[in-house]
Amino acid sequence: MSASRGDRVLLPSDVVPEKYDLTLEPDLEQSTFEGTVKITVDVQVATETVMLHAKELVISSAKFTASGSKSAMKADEISLKIKDTTVTLGFIDVLPVGKGELEISFRGILNDQMAGFYRSQYTDSKGVKRYMATTQFEAIDARRCFPCWDEPARKAVFEVTMIFPANLTSIANMPQSRAETRQDGKRVETYMPTPKMSTYLLAFCVGEFEFISGQSKHGTIARIFACPGNIPRCEFALKCCTKALDFYNDFFEIPYPLPKVDMIAIPDFSAGAMENWGLITYREVALLCDESTVSATQKQRICSVIAHELAHQWFGNLVTMQWWDDLWLNEGFANWMQTFCSDKLFPEWQLWEAYVGMEQQRALQLDALRSSHPIQVPIKKAEEVEEVFDAISYCKGGSVVRMIYAVLGEKHFQDGLKLYFKRHQYGNTETTDLWRAWSEVSGKPIDVMMSSWTEQMGFPVLKILNDPLSTDEVELQQSWFLADGSTMAGDESKTWFCPILIGSDKAQAPVSFLEPSSKTGKISCGGISKNAAWLKVNFGQHVPVRVLYPESMLSQFAAGIANVPAEDRIGLLSDAFALCKAGLQDATSLVKLLQGFRQEENDKVWSELSTVLAGLHKVILQGLEPEVAEAFVQFAGKLVSPAFQKIGWEGTAADDDNRKLLRNVLVSTLSKFCYKDPTVVGEAMKKFKAFVAAPNDSSVLSADIRPAVLAIAIQQGSEEVFNQTIAAHDAVSDGAVRNHIYAALGKCPTPELRRKALEMCLTDKVRSQDLYHIPMSMAVSGREAADDVFTWIQSSYTEIYGRIGTGSMMLFQHFVRISGAGFVTTEQAAKVEGFWRSKLADLPSIEKAISQTVEGIMSSAKFVERLKASEAAKVGCWSTATSRL
Repeated sequence: MSASRGDRVLLPSDVVPEKYDLTLEPDLEQSTFEGTVKITVDVQVATETVMLHAKELVISSAKFTASGSKSAMKADEISLKIKDTTVTLGFIDVLPVGKGELEISFRGILNDQMAGFYRSQYTDSKGVKRYMATTQFEAIDARRCFPCWDEPARKAVFEVTMIFPANLTSIANMPQSRAETRQDGKRVETYMPTPKMSTYLLAFCVGEFEFISGQSKHGTIARIFACPGNIPRCEFALKCCTKALDFYNDFFEIPYPLPKVDMIAIPDFSAGAMENWGLITYREVALLCDESTVSATQKQRICSVIAHELAHQWFGNLVTMQWWDDLWLNEGFANWMQTFCSDKLFPEWQLWEAYVGMEQQRALQLDALRSSHPIQVPIKKAEEVEEVFDAISYCKGGSVVRMIYAVLGEKHFQDGLKLYFKRHQYGNTETTDLWRAWSEVSGKPIDVMMSSWTEQMGFPVLKILNDPLSTDEVELQQSWFLADGSTMAGDESKTWFCPILIGSDKAQAPVSFLEPSSKTGKISCGGISKNAAWLKVNFGQHVPVRVLYPESMLSQFAAGIANVPAEDRIGLLSDAFALCKAGLQDATSLVKLLQGFRQEENDKVWSELSTVLAGLHKVILQGLEPEVAEAFVQFAGKLVSPAFQKIGWEGTAADDDNRKLLRNVLVSTLSKFCYKDPTVVGEAMKKFKAFVAAPNDSSVLSADIRPAVLAIAIQQGSEEVFNQTIAAHDAVSDGAVRNHIYAALGKCPTPELRRKALEMCLTDKVRSQDLYHIPMSMAVSGREAADDVFTWIQSSYTEIYGRIGTGSMMLFQHFVRISGAGFVTTEQAAKVEGFWRSKLADLPSIEKAISQTVEGIMSSAKFVERLKASEAAKVGCWSTATSRL
C-alpha cells in the first residue's frame, strides 16, 4: 500500500550523508543562531550540484573537500527554493566519486513556532521572564535548524557542538565528550557521536535547568530536567523512566543502546512529547507532578507518555520506518506498548480497561467515516504526513497490534519483535518486514491476515444472526461499518480477515477466524454456552470491530451486566451507541442497556457511560424538544446518583488511584447534568471559594475533582466567579491547573462571558500550545456556545494561524475539528465546509480534517432525524427509564 518509490518526492541519491559535525551558537536574547555543519558524504555519482533540505535559513557559504585533497571546492551558486524547502549548491567543477566533506555556514531564527530550533519562555521565581532554546524536528523541521538530508531513510551519525553563555546548561542526545570555557564567557561543549539515526531524532536544549538523576538496573543513567523550581515534581517521572527502561530491556532482549536517557519538560511544546534518541522532550504537564497531590488521571497519563516515548527508543529509533507512509510502525506500536508496559509497572490501574474505552474508541470513531484513511497511507510529499498524525496511525495502529498479540500469544509476539529488531537495527523497514518476522516465529500467515486491516480503511460490523446460547454456535455476517449508516455501490466488496474471540460467563472459546472470502460464517462456541447467562462476541475487546446483537442477547446482557468483564461492558456501551447512531439498532435498546448500569462502580466503565450520555445529550439538546432534553437530563442525573452517593466529594487516605478516578468521572458527570441542583452547587461553590483564595495551594481542592468544581462554578453565570477564575489562572504556573481552568471557561453560559474567555485565548496569558483548550471545551457546551466558537474562529483566523499554523499543522488542525464539534445540522455542516475550503488552496494539509469534520456533523444530523422517529423523542421514554433506575 506504500506509495511507490517513484512517486515519492525525495532528494537526489547521488550524494549520501554519513556523518554531520554540527556547531551551533544560539543567542537567546536576539532569538537567532549561527551554525556550521561539516557533513561527511559519499558521492556515489559524479555531480556538479548537491541538493539538501533547508528552511528559513540564510546560507552564507559552502565548500566541498574530497577525501585526500588539500584544497576545497567552493560553491559558486547557492540556490534556495522556498516552496520546496531545499537548497542547491552549485560547483564549477564536478564533485568526484568517493568520500568527502561538505561544509556549510548558515544562520537562522530561534522562532516562537515550536518547530525546528526554537525559543521557549518561562518565568523564574522572581517573576522575571527567561528564555531557553530547544528543538522539535519531527516530522520535517530539522531543516529549519541546519541544511541536511531531512528524510527518515537518510540515517547518519551526528556529533554536536554547542556554544552558549557559561551560566547556562546545554544537553543533547549523547553525553558530553569535551568542554571548555572561553575567555569571552562562552562555554563550548561537544557531545559524543550518536548512533546512526534519522535527522528528526536529533535534539538539544540550552537554558537554566535543574535535574535529578537515577540509574536503571541495567546501568543506564536517567535524568529528568526542568526549569528551576521544579525538582520536587520530577520524582515520579524518574521512577517511571527507570522502571520502563528495565522492562523494555528485558522484554526486547536488546539493551538500550545509548549510555544515558534524558527527559526534559519544555514550557512551550506543540505535541505531548517527542522521542528524540537519548533526549526526550515533553510538555510540562506530561512529565512533571507532585505525586502526593497529582490527579490520578494526570499521574497515569505521565506514566503512559513516558512508556510511549521509551518504546520509541527501540521501535522508531533503533529501527525506523523507510518512509512516512509507514508512520504507523512507529506510532501504532508505541500506542499499544505504552499500555502494555504501564500495565506491567502498575497492574492495579487496570489500564487495558482504559485502553478499550479511550484509544480503541478514538480509532473506531474516526475510522467509521468515509473520509478516514488506511493505516498505511500513501505519502508522496513529506509535508502530507502532517495529515496522518491522527487516531488512525496511533490508536487504530495500536488496536491492530493488540489484535495480533491476542492471536499470537505473548511468546510468539515477543519472539517476532526480537527477530525484527536484530534483523533491522540501525536500519529502515516497511510494514511487511514486521509481518514477516511474526510469520516466521509463529507459522501463521500474518501478512495475509493483516493486509485487510492496514491496506484498506474502515472495519466491519459483525451481525449476530442467531441466539448462540441454544446452539453453541455463532452465525456471523460482516459488512463495512459507517458512522452514518449509509450504503453506496461497492461497499459490499469490503471484507476483513477477522479474528473471532467468544466468551461467556462460563469460559472463553479458542480463537477462530472469519476470512475475507466469507461475508458470513458459523463459529463454534466450543461448549462455553452451556448453562451460560450470556455470550459475547469480541470477548475482551481485542479486535477493532462493532458487534450487532439480536434483541434477545442484549436483554441477557442488560440483566447480567454486573458479571460481564469491564472491558466488555465498555465495548457493549460503545457499540450500542455507535450502532444506534448509525441506525442499525433502535434507540430504545440503548436506553434499556443504560438502565442496566444503575449499580456500576468501575471508573473506566463510568468514563464510557459519561461519554455515551454526553453524546446523547448533544444531539437531544439541539435536535429534540426542550422538554425531552430535560427528561433526558433527569435520567442521566439519576443514573449517576447511586454511585456518587457512595463515593462522595471527599477522598480518604485509603483511596487508591482507581477510586480517585471514579470520583473524578462521577463529579464530572454531575457537572454536566446536575449543575443546577442546589445541593451540588452549594458544595461546589464552597470548594471553589477555597480554591480561588489559594490557587497555588494544592491541598485546598483535590486535583481529581478540580475540573468539575470549576465547571459547576462557571456555569452559574456570575461575572464575579469568572473574574476570580481568571485571577486564579494568572496566579498559577502549574499547567495542569491551568488546563482545568481552560476547560471550565469553556462552560461559560452567557454570550458576554464566552466572548471574554475566547478573547483571552489570543493574549499572552495563554501559551500558543494551549490556544485550543477553551474553544474545544466551549464548542461542545450547547448550540449557542458552538455558534460563538465558530464565529470567533472565522473572525480570528489570521491571529490563530499566525500563532500556531506556520509551526504546527497538527495543532492548527484542532481548530478545523473544533469549529464543527458542537454542530448537528446539515446547514451548519455547509457553513463549516464553506469556510475551511476557502482556505484550502493555501493549506492543503487540512483537507482530511475538513472532510472528517463535515462528515461528523452530517452523521450527527442523521442521528437527530433517527431519534425524532424513535420512542426516544418522547418524554415518556426517558421518564419511564428514570423511574426504573
